[in-house]
Amino acid sequence: MTRGARSRKPRGPRQRRWARRLWASAGLGLLGLLVLGGALWSWSRRSGLLGEPIEVQVEPGQGALELSRALASVGVVERPLWFSLYLRLTPTGGAVVPGVHLLRPGLAPAALVARLTRSRSRPSTKLTIPEGFNQFQIAERLLDREIAPRAAFLAASRDRELLTELGIRATSAEGYLFPATYDLHLDSDPKLVVRTLVRETFKRFDAIAARHAERVQARQSESGWTMAEFITLASIVEKEAGAPEEDGKIASVFYNRLRDETFRPRQMLQSDPTAGYGCLLEPERAETCRNYAGIVTPAMLRDAANLYNTYKHPGLPPGPISNPSESALESVMDPPDTPYFFFVAGPAKRHIFSRTFSEHERVITRSGPSDATKSSARDSTND
Repeated sequence: MTRGARSRKPRGPRQRRWARRLWASAGLGLLGLLVLGGALWSWSRRSGLLGEPIEVQVEPGQGALELSRALASVGVVERPLWFSLYLRLTPTGGAVVPGVHLLRPGLAPAALVARLTRSRSRPSTKLTIPEGFNQFQIAERLLDREIAPRAAFLAASRDRELLTELGIRATSAEGYLFPATYDLHLDSDPKLVVRTLVRETFKRFDAIAARHAERVQARQSESGWTMAEFITLASIVEKEAGAPEEDGKIASVFYNRLRDETFRPRQMLQSDPTAGYGCLLEPERAETCRNYAGIVTPAMLRDAANLYNTYKHPGLPPGPISNPSESALESVMDPPDTPYFFFVAGPAKRHIFSRTFSEHERVITRSGPSDATKSSARDSTND
């Protein structure tokens, strides 16, 4: 034996039993953790019977248990303790995004966390906005597709700070929410949705304006029009036209009414859809709007309290009444020169155009009152 070396005593039976028990306990503990983890993983992927979407406000700094109990109180979570544990153990669980979320009872916990953290791994869906939809119709479709809550989207579209950021000098993003098909995540940030739709409008508008630069610049020099005026008139054309091929003629009618010194009533666009939108936007402003159910009545067209009533207020209304298509935008940037001042609904969802009010009246008489439903200029005395 080397000098100074210490001899090791062999382990006794008691030490060997203690070591075996330690390893057994560790093994059982590890097995327990694996079983618990497997059960939690399986539970996190298990969805129930899906309920209707619910708008939930997540407060900043809300803890896992507090949030879980809040979600349980509205029926989104069944086992708040389990869900709070899952939130703590999930790597992304601590990245819950405060604000409004669109959630559904019955969602699997993993899918619920994906929405709460706005994870890119959460599902996306196609959103198609038809041409001429207004902000209220878009809000309903967003809710239907589970992309964003209705009220939260409308609030975002009127957010002054967001509008300033996007370069919109108006009280809302109406008219700037481009009608197209988008691929959006479920439970998206409403402001992000507004940004996406508005940026598409600017991109399309700029491209069309570049193609018709000479006419656009002439209109800007003549009347001081900006993007806002072009979009407002395009939104009216969109609601009036029965088909895209009519956009140009209808735009020319409105331009003729705005520019011709002899037209009476002076500069009155006399468009029924503008009055309808005013009732939709501000139902409390005008008495005739209180029972508005989508049908424009003669009483509404006589009501000057409605600021969007273009039978009583000259020029363009305060803002757009819908979100126009490329065709409608192009029609107001480069309209054809026509002699028409009037149009009325005809067969096959098309319009009959007239030069004078007498001619217009004869068309209405031949067509019958049921067809004369749009822009008939009943109060006009121009001939």
